[in-house]
Amino acid sequence: MNKISYGQLFTLLTALKAFSLICSDRPADIEQMLGAAISVILQMVAVIPMLMLYKKKNFSLKNEMLLGKLGKLLYSLFFILWGAVSLTDLWGVTTSVYFPVDSSFKCAVLIGIVCLYISFLGISAAARSSTVIFGLLIFSIAVLILGAYPKIELSNLLPEVSGRGVISGAVDDFCTSGELPVLFILLEYTKSSRSKGTSLFFIGKLVLIELISFIEITVLGRIMDISDYPFFSAGAYSQPFSVQRADALYMILFTMLCVISITLLLSLTSVLVKEIIPGFKYSAVLSIVLMLSASWAMNQYKINAGYIYGGLILLLAVILPIIMLIRRTVNEKTSHSDSRSADHADGLPEGN
Repeated sequence: MNKISYGQLFTLLTALKAFSLICSDRPADIEQMLGAAISVILQMVAVIPMLMLYKKKNFSLKNEMLLGKLGKLLYSLFFILWGAVSLTDLWGVTTSVYFPVDSSFKCAVLIGIVCLYISFLGISAAARSSTVIFGLLIFSIAVLILGAYPKIELSNLLPEVSGRGVISGAVDDFCTSGELPVLFILLEYTKSSRSKGTSLFFIGKLVLIELISFIEITVLGRIMDISDYPFFSAGAYSQPFSVQRADALYMILFTMLCVISITLLLSLTSVLVKEIIPGFKYSAVLSIVLMLSASWAMNQYKINAGYIYGGLILLLAVILPIIMLIRRTVNEKTSHSDSRSADHADGLPEGN
């Protein structure tokens, strides 16, 4: 049964965002922090139509998807693409940061197999796992703060800000917000308090972005410009324990976030493909093969289509839900008007 609580909606989306955040190779700065804050606020406004849709009486995305099976196919392809992006992030981190494997491709394949197995258990299984991983995320961030506190240099917070830089930061954040189309589909499986779960996610997302960016800037300073992955560099530089390095903790967190992210995307894709092609038994297998293949191509040919991702997110998380909301509202008004006309006609006296 693929039903989740609003709390699990929050933890699933947070895990998805946290993974892309710690895999980011973009140096953080004040412009990026301000841009991300603006982006999150605009995203909160942008998801209002999808929340309004789910408040409509008897609304079911399964039955009312815009463009029908073609619409479901668009979401499926996006989830496969975003899964490929996540696997590409995995390749990048395991290549640049110490990881106990001799091949990034083998690592991606092994994690893909694990995710494939878990995805067979359904969305609810991934949701239950996400609560444990969320706890690990909070613990890891606490360890990072504990180690970073003595090394924080506020002078690294250079106040140089330009409007163009802030806008660029906002666009970059939106183009890495693949969790928004995921949110639209997951709301179908959320039992109650959808608005509450969504609000918690955006608040948590903003806090997570700003906190990690603040630590990266104040701890690393100019070192961040030559760092491949600032989060892991900040973690390596901020060691709270005198006898044991905390790097292993961050690698465990990275691996678990990767697994839950890929598993969630696989599970959603599998559900949608089964609705498109009823009776098809190999949707999850096909999806992971496509993800790995696309990830290999991205890594091999250094494909970076950030603005294309942003356009797809805008289409799937904003434009299509708005059109669906308008269509549903117009249909309701038309049905109500026809009902009133029918009632009025029934009440008229018959002519002589």
